[in-house]
Parts: sequence; C-alpha cells; structure tokens
Amino acid sequence: MSAVGRQLERGPQRKIQAKEGGAWANSILGKWRALESWDEDVIEAELRSTKRWELTEEGEEIAREGSHEARVFHSIPAEGLAQSELMCLPSGKVGFSKAMSNKWIRVDKSAAEGPRVFRVVDKVEDEVQRRLQLVQGGQAEELGEKERSELRKRKLLNAVTLKTYWVSKGSAFSTRISKQEAELSPEMISSGSWRNRSFKSYNFAARGVLPDSGHLHPLLKVHRDAD
Repeated sequence: MSAVGRQLERGPQRKIQAKEGGAWANSILGKWRALESWDEDVIEAELRSTKRWELTEEGEEIAREGSHEARVFHSIPAEGLAQSELMCLPSGKVGFSKAMSNKWIRVDKSAAEGPRVFRVVDKVEDEVQRRLQLVQGGQAEELGEKERSELRKRKLLNAVTLKTYWVSKGSAFSTRISKQEAELSPEMISSGSWRNRSFKSYNFAARGVLPDSGHLHPLLKVHRDAD
C-alpha cells in the first residue's frame, strides 16, 4: 500500500503539505502520480498554493539580538568610540552606515586621536527587529509591501511557496493495486474472468492513423512500370 493510501485510510480527506522542492513532498507527489496513472478514479486531489514569509538565517539572528545598526548604537558609550574600533565590531561595517543613515550617530573627524563616533539621540526604536519579530510570529501581513521589500533587499526575509494537496478517496479507491487489462480477450469471455478484471479506460475520441492519400502522377506511373 502506498503512503497516500495509508493516509486516506485514516479519514475521508487528508491535507498533505510541504515546502516546494522538499524531498518528502517530491516522494508523496511521485506516489500520487503513480496512482493517477494506474486509475484516475483511485484518488481525487486538489492543489492549493499559498505564499508565506520566512526569515533567513540572518533575519532570525536580528529578530533575536537586534539589527546591526541598533547593536552599533548600543555599543557607543557616552564619551564616544573611535571609528576604527567601531569598525572592528561584528556589526560595525553594516551597522555604521545604517545608523548614520538613520541619524542615530555622528562622526567627529576633528578628534585628536582620529575620527570618533558619538550618539546623536538618547535611545532608538529598532523597527527592523520589530518587523522581523512580527513575521516570526505569523503576522507578516501587518507589514506593508514597502517594508517587506526593504527586508528582502537586506536578505532578511524570503517568500516561500507552500503547496497544499487536499487528497480524498475516488470512486475506484482501493488499497490493493492490480494490473489493469488493456484488451478484452476471447479467453476472458469464455471463462467469465472479465467480470473480476479491471480494465483501462478507452479513449473513444482518439483519432486513428491516417491512411496514405493521393496518387502518382501519370508520368511517374509510366516510369515505374517501365522499371
């Protein structure tokens, strides 16, 4: 019995879902198509596709520990921090440019020991972390398209296609697979065994092989007869 058949024995309809391209999903799809090729009426399946949002590995880190710019801001003490020292921090390079763009910090290039970075504001709201936590909590739809686009550009968010297959028993459902007969033979008729056999569906709308048409040109016929 196939995995699909075992699932259907537990109830009249089963919901089977997996990420697109997943090994488990491909295995189930292979068995489903094998059943369909055996008999289209064994199972009935409806495909439903939905898109959802998932955090990347970096996105999960930021949702947990804060954005690079927020980490840079919180690493600067009241007396400031040398820019060269700040750039050595794990979030230094990315966080510095973002924090400058947000006008959270400033650089004093006239400092005696070289450029020094100071806070411009007393505290900040980490919107990037807040948005990622919304996605993590299944509330991605609360974000606008522009906000999601910005997170995707920073490679913190991915759109994932989720394919869901609603599978139910067909009119010819069976947990046993037997070979279907392609033709009705005289032996089946004489023995009466055709009553217990399963036959493949005939396609009565199929067109036969077209016969050759047209005829030879009279001169070609003379040439052929001469040979």
